[in-house]
Amino acid sequence: MNHRTFIGVVALGAAVALTGCAARMDCSEAFEAADAAVLAHRPPGAWMSEVHPDCSNAAMERWRVRLADECAPVFGFHAALTGAVRPDECSSAGFESAWNLGEMIAGMRNEVEEIEHSLAVESLSPEHRRELERRLIVIGRDLPQVEALARMNGYLPPAEVPDSGRTKTRE
Repeated sequence: MNHRTFIGVVALGAAVALTGCAARMDCSEAFEAADAAVLAHRPPGAWMSEVHPDCSNAAMERWRVRLADECAPVFGFHAALTGAVRPDECSSAGFESAWNLGEMIAGMRNEVEEIEHSLAVESLSPEHRRELERRLIVIGRDLPQVEALARMNGYLPPAEVPDSGRTKTRE
């Protein structure tokens, strides 16, 4: 191999190596955001927007593992909300309360989906349809109140207020 060919091969190898490094995402900022959220016991919805999408899974896992280690109530809430297995070692009253709240919200959300699926069946009797529609109304009234309780405890991020469509102008 002559000198020019050798330099070309080395240059090509360096270019490929640099391209490979550039293709991998540096998630250090995402981990810093997760660590700060752990210290503040912030729910994922309050900090995940700060994380690059390619790093969101890794940052969420870091958040989950660190808060699980200390049996933080915010972890208990989100674990129950997502259907995770309850850790046996977490038995404090705060964890228990947060877990129950997460389970309640998850159950109500799942019930809404089941009712909507059932209501799509055309052969449903009128009586059963009315019963399901009434239950949907009750859940529609109660779920926002239970979610508000989770927000007050810091387990969910603040609710977004819909834009009224009006804009204020200053003169």
